[in-house]
Amino acid sequence: MNTGQTMLAMGAMMLLSFLVLRFNSIHLTSAQASYNSKFGIVATSLANSLIEEAKDKAYDAVALDTTKTITTAADFSTTLGKETGEVYPDFDDFDDYNNLLYIDSLSLKNPQTGAATKFEIRSIVEYVTDTAPDVKSASKQYHKKITVSVFSSAMMDTVKLSTIFSFWTLLD
Repeated sequence: MNTGQTMLAMGAMMLLSFLVLRFNSIHLTSAQASYNSKFGIVATSLANSLIEEAKDKAYDAVALDTTKTITTAADFSTTLGKETGEVYPDFDDFDDYNNLLYIDSLSLKNPQTGAATKFEIRSIVEYVTDTAPDVKSASKQYHKKITVSVFSSAMMDTVKLSTIFSFWTLLD
């Protein structure tokens, strides 16, 4: 083998090495994106489940009391949050979900480690107006917004979902 052939062989080896490294890099990137997508789908499902669970409850604890008549928004509860003695998941009204924090470790196992993936689920409930639903209202309103955030150390981003729940009454 002469010098020219040796140089060509070395160049071919370098090219092959570069292609193998590039292939491995693409494979790892696509696997990471796949895992992140899977965790994102589970996080979105967890957030949607909590929102649907909250929307199945009464608008306010005052609305549960059939002896009270609600004539204005001022008749609603002053504080947003669970009442004394209430524990998740046994809430009775929508605003009990304010400042809720719980860890879900049953939904998904991490395919890389085989351990359960922990999802931290937080929710905030606040009064909003129909004209400015993204701004927290300083007073009681006929509309409450719940924002659910789901985070996991296995995910790149936090999933955040919001919805508005309104109180409706029949006019005489």
